[in-house]
Amino acid sequence: MDTNVADQVRGWLERSGLNAATVARRAGVAPSTLHRITNGLVDPSVGTIREIALGCGVDLSLVTHAPSDGRAACAARTMLEEGYSPPSDGEVGEWISRLARLAQGDGPVEIVETAARYSSPLFRPGAVWFEGSPTLGRVASAGDASGAEWAISGAPGLYLPDPLEESPAVTVLWCRRIVATSQLLRGAGVRPTNCAEKTSVIVVEGEPEIFQGSFRLGLVRFVAPIQVIIDCLSLGGAVAQDARDEASTW
Repeated sequence: MDTNVADQVRGWLERSGLNAATVARRAGVAPSTLHRITNGLVDPSVGTIREIALGCGVDLSLVTHAPSDGRAACAARTMLEEGYSPPSDGEVGEWISRLARLAQGDGPVEIVETAARYSSPLFRPGAVWFEGSPTLGRVASAGDASGAEWAISGAPGLYLPDPLEESPAVTVLWCRRIVATSQLLRGAGVRPTNCAEKTSVIVVEGEPEIFQGSFRLGLVRFVAPIQVIIDCLSLGGAVAQDARDEASTW
């Protein structure tokens, strides 16, 4: 079960001020069922979730959005990257099964293309978009000065420009402290934007596994090559085609 569902249901329970037994009665479900849902042990139907929501005094609204689940990239790396250690939760296994169903083939290119479609950093909740033309070194400095893990992906990871050169679009700066990193980057000649077409740099909060296999070239730390390919494929345009060409050599 998606842990976000369990978190949502626990939140409804807490805000309702009702105990679990009362909510279960109001929702028409067994207390044991509610317990399994709040602990992420079952995959309930939408109908069951709505009854629980109503039992808590709220209603359920389904909204679609562009997918961006980091576990999709983890699944591809688990399948293709020797020595990669995925998170211990069951979501990676679920994504391995999904990739097998969703991909148009079982080759590595098809796997990473599908993972990219479902893990785009551009649409990750909380991602900060910037427009402007900073040097790669300035982007790296913002990550380094944040005082936590960071690594660069996207176009720079594919083309490996000199740090003194303009960082090619789209540059992805994965970090652990997104607020601090974004504030530091604002002093590097960039400005926030809400327009994806104008975005040249994305700052994204990354899970610990994003940084597995990262490496340094001089002052710049890059994510693992396979993560670079996945991220570039998700961005579309010429950089995605170049990433596909690179993946085709595997």
